[in-house]
Amino acid sequence: MGILDILNWASSGWAPLWLAASAGVIYAIASCVYLLYFHPASRFPGPKLAAISYISYCYYWIVGRHPWRQEDLIREYGDVVRIGPNDVLFYTPQAVMDIYGPMSKGQEAFVKTNLMDFGQGDLGFSWQPNPAIRKATGKKILPAFSNKANKNKEPLVHAYIDLFIDKMRNLGGKPEGLLMNDWLYWLAVDMAADLAYGREMTHLKDGKTSDFASSLRATSFSALLIQLSKKMPMIGLLAPLFIPLRVYRAVPAIISANRAEVQARIDRRGKTKHPDYVDFLIGPDDPPPSNKKEREHLEQVAFQMFAAGYDPINIITYAGMFFLLQNPKVHAALTAEIRGAFSSYDEITHDVLIGLPYLQAFIHESLRKHLIAPTGMPRISPGATIDGNYVPKGVIVESSPFTAMRHERYFTDPLEFRPERWLPHDHPLYDARFADDNLRAFFPFSLGVRQCAGREIAWTQYRLFLAKVLWTFDLEAVSGHDKSFDQDVSAHVMWNHPDLFVRFLPAKGQELNGHLHPIS
Repeated sequence: MGILDILNWASSGWAPLWLAASAGVIYAIASCVYLLYFHPASRFPGPKLAAISYISYCYYWIVGRHPWRQEDLIREYGDVVRIGPNDVLFYTPQAVMDIYGPMSKGQEAFVKTNLMDFGQGDLGFSWQPNPAIRKATGKKILPAFSNKANKNKEPLVHAYIDLFIDKMRNLGGKPEGLLMNDWLYWLAVDMAADLAYGREMTHLKDGKTSDFASSLRATSFSALLIQLSKKMPMIGLLAPLFIPLRVYRAVPAIISANRAEVQARIDRRGKTKHPDYVDFLIGPDDPPPSNKKEREHLEQVAFQMFAAGYDPINIITYAGMFFLLQNPKVHAALTAEIRGAFSSYDEITHDVLIGLPYLQAFIHESLRKHLIAPTGMPRISPGATIDGNYVPKGVIVESSPFTAMRHERYFTDPLEFRPERWLPHDHPLYDARFADDNLRAFFPFSLGVRQCAGREIAWTQYRLFLAKVLWTFDLEAVSGHDKSFDQDVSAHVMWNHPDLFVRFLPAKGQELNGHLHPIS
């Protein structure tokens, strides 16, 4: 090509495009080389695609298989895996303690990422990454979860479970059974709203899903896409193509409903029927929020207390039903223990339930087999050693309790549902095959200063639910119990469960002595 040909080509419209394309290719190659060999996380093993992009990370979240993908990666690459350009996955008990446990003196904390920042401004308590702000809010809200406060909430928990029992007695004997996905969701939402800010919802009474509860369900996938757009901005641009208009409308509706309920709760402070979480945020004699910032903070914390109250209970009650109906021997053993402990329905109290070993074993095994949160609780490394591996500052780390609690390294027959592994060694049903299980690998809740504040009230709710249901009814599976947890359950921001239909038949010889506790 002569000089004139080059000049003619350069003056054409193709030259700028070619130069831009060339620059793009060079930049992409340079980025890949940097990410593969020079990035602070480059020393950790993992798939090459994960090292240079978030394509596989986002794909497995979108199709609902992310927890299982993490499990596969750990089995392939070992205890530490690079799952994204700036993301490293751990799963050992020591790693969990190093990331989420108490910090040693002088050590910087692993702070939260912006995963739960949806652009709402105030991040409240649960989603707050700033330790100082979270600590200030915690001084107010954490007393709401003390032993005394939980004891004061027990009558309300009894009342809602009694209402559930009453509905099952009246409706649950039909041949087609009842859809537990709905009824357990209604129980969880009604109970959580009343515990959080004295909001009386009537899903159980009405037997149908309100617009508010429907909106909550609808936002799971859209929230996931917002989270993933922080990894791949292109997802944010494409999200409108996959999110129905009704979901876009749901978010403002949820915010508006929450704002109205918080305002109503402020207006009736000092006149509530029972203690709730808002009591600890704004007392009867406290002045109302004086500005927009204070009001938004109160609204955000109140909503978080509600959300943190309904989702775990919805999950673990479903898991309990699912595993009971899949395991007839377990079902029979737990039912026998509960019915043998009480001579009447009204005798069922949480204080007695704490002492039932098979019930505790069943609950532990439920939580081992079905983790409450599918996310790995990502944190930003301050530059610290995790289970013997130094992770440079700024690298995002997360754990996979899902993998640990299903791994033969820690549990014998990890994919089987075996409550016996949790029993005292002198219990008649204890199986010595599980003597070497490493129970340190059981962490269904977070640890350290950010540990789940509501775990004790959740234990209370779950114990009372199981006891009252199994004392009152003989459960029969209609459909859904034959589904596979590993094949038919998926995870976005929340878990997605297959439909589970259950028939509730009156337990032979069991009578309801006394009366049910009214909701008041």
